[in-house]
Amino acid sequence: MPVDVRFLSWPAAVQLLVLIGIFFLLSSAGAVAFRQFRGRSGSAPSNETITVILGIYGAIYGALLAFVIVIAWDDLNAAKGRVDAEAASLAAVARDAEFLPAETRERISGDMKEYLTYTVNVEWNKMRMGKVPSASNPNLDDMLATLRKYRPISAREIADYQRMRTDLTSTISDRRARIGDSGEQLPDLLRYFIFGGAICVILLCCCFSVSSVFEQAVLLAAVSVLLASSLLVVVGLNHPFVGDISVSPEAYYRGILSQYLPRG
Repeated sequence: MPVDVRFLSWPAAVQLLVLIGIFFLLSSAGAVAFRQFRGRSGSAPSNETITVILGIYGAIYGALLAFVIVIAWDDLNAAKGRVDAEAASLAAVARDAEFLPAETRERISGDMKEYLTYTVNVEWNKMRMGKVPSASNPNLDDMLATLRKYRPISAREIADYQRMRTDLTSTISDRRARIGDSGEQLPDLLRYFIFGGAICVILLCCCFSVSSVFEQAVLLAAVSVLLASSLLVVVGLNHPFVGDISVSPEAYYRGILSQYLPRG
């Protein structure tokens, strides 16, 4: 299991406290080292220069951080939309199956129940652990094979058959898209920027000279809380199916699909 996925499996409060603690310890160590270096070198503090640099850097970093969060949030909503679309296609297949002959209908229903049970209980657990499920599913293949063997006769049966084929094809396509979403992450360059930028902000804050140690500790703590909160949002949105900010399988329990997937 990847480190960030294992981290997201912790309670949200623990995640936030751990990140705040890491940033605060790093910033405190940096501030102490800077004070000792300044004392040995005898150089005077230049808070005006640090303030200007920190303001410029903070503005650029904040704008790009907001841009990354918007992208990750859009990806999360897109993943949720694909899950809803898959559930809607499955519901359409289930409704159309009611007009099939008894034997064909029972086969479709059996495969539908197995597919939903496997998706919620097995696939979803894999995605919550950061794993990518298999691209194919035998239950969907069996449903498609059952429809291929079915021979409609009347005009209504032909229309229902064609609609079911279309809905089942959409289900397969939506499932592939969902699996693709489970393996997508932010590009490495953006992740390096997010974490590297946070470290640079902390280093600049360490160079800011404050006469009172308490005041500097408060400053570093405030920056640590801000950076930890921002990075926690980014890390959480980076995995659409992991953590508290994730896509839920609730769509598979709604409507006609509830008869195949009882809550328990």
